[in-house]
Amino acid sequence: MNLDSLSLALSQISYLVDNLTKKNYKSSQQEIAHIVNRHGPEADRHLLRCLFSHVDFSGDGKSSGKDFHQTQFLIQECASLITKPNFISTYSNAPPRSY
Repeated sequence: MNLDSLSLALSQISYLVDNLTKKNYKSSQQEIAHIVNRHGPEADRHLLRCLFSHVDFSGDGKSSGKDFHQTQFLIQECASLITKPNFISTYSNAPPRSY
């Protein structure tokens, strides 16, 4: 199997988001930031897609808390996204399409 560096980076982002815990939150966040800085907008969009797909937006108030760290990370990413010059294109292309 031959993976290019971007595919490998996106897989690493997915893995880190999937496995966020209180213990590894800061180190995972730093590693993800490094990957995004290195691979640019595609990695940034992928990160947001991963975070959006992990957060329960059903609004039924019955969250088990298993997405707590992903929710916190999503909040931080959205706050920092607003300051980026490519905010509109990143945000509009990031959420997973459910239709």
